[in-house]
Amino acid sequence: MAETDLFELVQRAKHGDRESLGEIITMFQPAIKKACSRVKPQERYDLEQIISEKVIKAIINYEMDSIPDYSGFIDMITSRKGSSKQKW
Repeated sequence: MAETDLFELVQRAKHGDRESLGEIITMFQPAIKKACSRVKPQERYDLEQIISEKVIKAIINYEMDSIPDYSGFIDMITSRKGSSKQKW
């Protein structure tokens, strides 16, 4: 598949395209792995699943009408305050 921008992938994923959702997770995989490298080895798999689940939920709940820039999106899915305010 040709390289697709994140906005388009999110649009598709919100409409049920699992392949696009998988591509987004793959895009974030290096950051997820980096975050997981900071915890005990026996906790890494669980943390990777938790982070991936949060990314998926953020995509599903993402409001396409009020679109922040890329860094705003990253802040939204990684901030502890943002995730506690959203209904996950």
